[in-house]
Order: sequence, then C-alpha cells, then structure tokens
Amino acid sequence: MEPTAGAEAAAEKRIAANLIVGTPASTADELSGGNQQRLLLALMPPDVRLLLMEHPTRGLDLESADWVWRQLLERSRRGTAIVFASADLDELLRYSDRILVFFAGKVLREVRAADTSGEELGYLIGGKVAP
Repeated sequence: MEPTAGAEAAAEKRIAANLIVGTPASTADELSGGNQQRLLLALMPPDVRLLLMEHPTRGLDLESADWVWRQLLERSRRGTAIVFASADLDELLRYSDRILVFFAGKVLREVRAADTSGEELGYLIGGKVAP
C-alpha cells in the first residue's frame, strides 16, 4: 500500500525535525541505533506524563546521546516525569535529580545526584557504604 501524500509529507517533516538519517520508506531496522532512538522520540506523543527508559543512550555515539538528552530534558521542562535505569554512572549523575540504588533486589539507598559521586555510587552498587 502506497502512503498518501499527506502521510509522506508528515513523515518528511518529522524526519527533518528530528535529524533522522532516513526516508519515509526506510524501516526502523534499517536505521542506525541513534536514528532508531530519534525515530522513537519523533513518534512519541508530546504530552506523555511519565517516560520509563532502560539505558536510553547505550551504544549511541556522543552526538546522538547528547541529542537524545536534549529532547528528554525539554520534555521534562514541559512536565514529563522521566525515570531511567543506566549502567553509566556519569549519565546517572548528570541527568538525575534522585538516584535509587538497588542491592539484592531491594532499594539500598536513595541519594540526591547533586550530593553524591561516582565513587559513592560504586560502593553502594556493591552493597557497601563509601569509607
């Protein structure tokens, strides 16, 4: 089935607005990881109240990761609550307000990102308190 002219124009607009390297005929699996992330954000309704993500920038180049976070921070400024899990401690510290550290299936501690360090998080992740 051929897309309508209106649908193709809308797709081209979203592709351009989100800097996606692809065409309206491209399938998601043909896109790079960064362009797949851009596609997902382009398709997401603007008024999402809660966004849950796991490793939102894993495997992305620096430019794509920065772009993803700019979009997420803009959504946050407009009222979207963002909850994410990441193995990247720098990402957690840079983009979080609060961090919940789990150990043995339970919350070990909640810390304010501004009041902790990567070293302290490393200890907590290992189930220990920093010396």
